[in-house]
Amino acid sequence: TEDVDKAWLETMNKARTRLISCYNCPMKCAATISLPGLPTYMMKCFSKLTYTMAAFSDLNFGLTIAQRATEYGVDGYSAPQVMAFALELYENGILTDADFPGMPADTEGRFFWLLDRIVRREGIGNILANGTYSASHEIGKGSEAYAHNNIKKQEQLPLKLSMLNPIYFLMYATGEKISITQIEGQFPQGPFPERKDREEFVKDWFQVPDEKFKQYFLDWEPRGEKSNPYYPTVGMCCDIVDWQEKMHYIDDALGMCAGLSSFHMKAPYHIHNLPKFIELGAGIKMDEDKISLAAKRYRTLVRAINIRRGMRRKDEKPPEDHWKKRFPELEKELLDAYYKFKGWNNDGIPTIESLHDLGLDYVSEDFQHRGIYTDMEKTSANNENNKVEGANHEG
Repeated sequence: TEDVDKAWLETMNKARTRLISCYNCPMKCAATISLPGLPTYMMKCFSKLTYTMAAFSDLNFGLTIAQRATEYGVDGYSAPQVMAFALELYENGILTDADFPGMPADTEGRFFWLLDRIVRREGIGNILANGTYSASHEIGKGSEAYAHNNIKKQEQLPLKLSMLNPIYFLMYATGEKISITQIEGQFPQGPFPERKDREEFVKDWFQVPDEKFKQYFLDWEPRGEKSNPYYPTVGMCCDIVDWQEKMHYIDDALGMCAGLSSFHMKAPYHIHNLPKFIELGAGIKMDEDKISLAAKRYRTLVRAINIRRGMRRKDEKPPEDHWKKRFPELEKELLDAYYKFKGWNNDGIPTIESLHDLGLDYVSEDFQHRGIYTDMEKTSANNENNKVEGANHEG
């Protein structure tokens, strides 16, 4: 309502003293928050809402508990979900008064009480501190059904949306850096309603790795044949997700803040100028093809580590209730195509051939030694090796 909008705006304006950045950075992606009687603290973007949503409270509560949570150093996405999870179990009789001795009766008081015990690992807090997935398996008694916002055993942003977005399905499913904010950024989250606005947007969108990305966006409509979930097409989604993820891995390798590159559209640092900075700063000959190959090797090694630890296709699925409208056949097609695009087999494991092309034969040898590959894949690899050896012998 307008009254709520006005109240929240007043709360934010009173609490926020100024926008800030890291030293010498122009982005100003954080703010200093000062509340009566509390020390000033720094807050990043979405975390102002996570505690508010978890407790179904107002912004003043969210900013207040975030001050204590920031001093404690807990994550602004996971911590509020863990506390909400605990109270859901309590309300449904899975946890009882015996698990919460001395807990206040009001919701806001309960969140502060739980936060203290999670950080100190006292009582039920010792279990909750491990996250909703691990806590639910330790508590049992049907609590697993309440740990419903995890991917790969980690809490995700508390978003519940309507129509499946195929780009975000792939990013949520296959990303291996836990949070969606560590893979998204270069491409708009949704279509602009008016084509004239899309045309204006692409005029100076020189950061795209290929002109085709502009056309993908120009043709993306809010409704109709070229709208979610079947547009962008499966192939386009593979291109878009790979580009966004690649930029994040490049930033990680360079120690670059995502706020100046991979997380923002039309960022000052991008695929076209980063190779030049590497050449000038490190003296390493670099171009767009080389930096893309390096990022692919790096990303594949991250994948390989998780494969060794047991991750497979069955783990790559967003929460069932993340989107109200789901399309199982399309989701399967998206994963099938993206795995092939990345050089992975149907279970999400980098193939022997793709690892060879990346100069990572030692990884495929390790996979074979551990029994990760199927007999069919081993036979295929042996045949390829025999062909190479035969060609070398003839030469």
